[in-house]
Amino acid sequence: MAEEAEGRDTGAEAVASSVDPAAVALALGGASREKADAFLDDQRAVLRNQNSLIDIQKHHLHEQFKQLRLNIWQQRLGVLLRIATGFVGLAVATGLAFMIWDASRSSGLLIEPFSVPPDLAAHGVTGEVVAAKLLDHLSEIQAQALTVRPFRSFVSDTGQAGFKLEIPETGVSLTELDDFLREKLGHDTHITGEIVRTASGLSLTARAGGNAAQSVNGSEADLDGLVQQLSENVDRVTEPFRYGIYLAEHDRLAETILIMKYLAQFGGTPQDRAYGYAMRGVFLAEESGLDTALGILHQAMDVEPNNSFALLWFYAFETIKGLHEQGLRDGEKALSLMASDRLGLYSANTRADLRQTADFLLNMELGNFHDAAPESALAARSGFTNSVVTAATQALAEADEHDLVAARGTLIDTANFQVDPFAGLTAHRILQARMQIDSETQNWAGVLSDADAIAPALQKYPGIRSFFPETTTPLLAYAEAKLGKIADAEARIAATPADCYNCLIARARVAEVEGQHGRADYWFARAIDGQKSIPFAYSYWGEALLERGDPDDAIAKFTLANKKGPKFADPLEMWGEALIAKKQPDQALAKFTEADKYAPNWGRLHLKWGEALGYAGKKDEAQKQFALAAGLDMSEADKAELAKVSHG
Repeated sequence: MAEEAEGRDTGAEAVASSVDPAAVALALGGASREKADAFLDDQRAVLRNQNSLIDIQKHHLHEQFKQLRLNIWQQRLGVLLRIATGFVGLAVATGLAFMIWDASRSSGLLIEPFSVPPDLAAHGVTGEVVAAKLLDHLSEIQAQALTVRPFRSFVSDTGQAGFKLEIPETGVSLTELDDFLREKLGHDTHITGEIVRTASGLSLTARAGGNAAQSVNGSEADLDGLVQQLSENVDRVTEPFRYGIYLAEHDRLAETILIMKYLAQFGGTPQDRAYGYAMRGVFLAEESGLDTALGILHQAMDVEPNNSFALLWFYAFETIKGLHEQGLRDGEKALSLMASDRLGLYSANTRADLRQTADFLLNMELGNFHDAAPESALAARSGFTNSVVTAATQALAEADEHDLVAARGTLIDTANFQVDPFAGLTAHRILQARMQIDSETQNWAGVLSDADAIAPALQKYPGIRSFFPETTTPLLAYAEAKLGKIADAEARIAATPADCYNCLIARARVAEVEGQHGRADYWFARAIDGQKSIPFAYSYWGEALLERGDPDDAIAKFTLANKKGPKFADPLEMWGEALIAKKQPDQALAKFTEADKYAPNWGRLHLKWGEALGYAGKKDEAQKQFALAAGLDMSEADKAELAKVSHG
């Protein structure tokens, strides 16, 4: 009974914990046991229903929260989609704007399929094939014509049609849209043509825009040759400037000059006329000489003062003529005009390359061969018109820097250029470099024999003989004097112009060899008087004074030379030698150290540096300099001196 009562208590507690306490009180207060149990069962059922309802409400509320979160993400994704759509729309609008802009600037040459006889087409010689062959030949001509001027690209119409990308909901491809825009907004020149049979074979005709039709005739067996001829005719009327360069590269100089003359007078744009004038002057230098070339280039600048391309060549030829002081001024002006480029002559890369060339020429004028050599190397690798002659001039700069190994290597490299529009100018520069290399080693007989190597070039390009008075004659005369051929030297140098800078220096140096010091001083002074900004006459005069045993006056000249050309190594090295003569080796070491910045591969510099170190009691350091000298090119006299001091 106790257990039963305990069980009932437990049940009562359970019911009491889950039903209304008032209902329990009523049920237990006066109702029978059965009715109380029935009442409790009813209450439990109600509670179960209430719990079920609560579960349903909780589930429904959970589903509402899920839907709410989904709606939030849908709204976020909708915003992102609208943003993405905006970006896509902006990209499409930008792309379309670019296509319109690009089409408006289009000025290419579009080769359309030729019309050909059915029997040729049946054998595979279709209109598309002929257009492709013409394109190949034209591309080859363009690739060979090395020039600073940008060219118009040749494109096959059949090649353009190969790119297709549909624009949604229009049925129009991007290629078709691009073609439409170029047709309406651009300035492309369409090249059309046909092949017809004639009694003697085939006649090929091409038309380029409004230019006169170009035709060639020949046998069917020579179809490729006929297409080649036709391509040259097409290039002549569509890209006359580049075609002129191409002709020059193939030894057709007279034709080149005629084309440049036509462009100068009748070119369709200011750029045509500017380039035509400039290049006519350049090529006339090879054919008729410096004076003719300078006259044309001067005329070019009178017609168009902003023709920086003509001024750059004018400056280069002034220095070849020996007018270095004027050349410096014109070189600086050319740099300024190139920077503004008011005529739009250059692309950004081309302008940078030409500025490099102008800087290189200016450095050569001031004896800064150390900077000039790498500048010319960069210009030579750029691939524009004067790459080959610039490479040859690089060899000259390296020889002037006393780096003979590098100079010889660069001369070998010039043979790797496949085409050379300025073969005459290049032959002259190579001659200069070879003579300078032999001069550095005091191979005076070699200097004289070098001149014989240019004889074939003189036959083709007689105008380059006018370059000799300033560039090669002075060194030839000095070589003759050093070989004891005084009369020959005097006769050679006497024929040179009175305003030629290097000629005046050579007159002084020949007189110095003869022991006529007063006469030598006179000619040195004449050279300086005309061109005070150029350092070479000061340096050579100081060398002469040093050899006379006058180190103090020599140092005075070296000081002036260094002021005019701070990166010119020669006066610094000889200044060091003068200080050794004055028994001031410590001060000499400072000059040799400075000279080494600008001529690190100069054998004589390291020889004298070692001697100064020896005088200063630094024997180990001296041996290091002697070892460096032994690995470099030197004259026989310097080699003998090195053998003596390094083992002394």
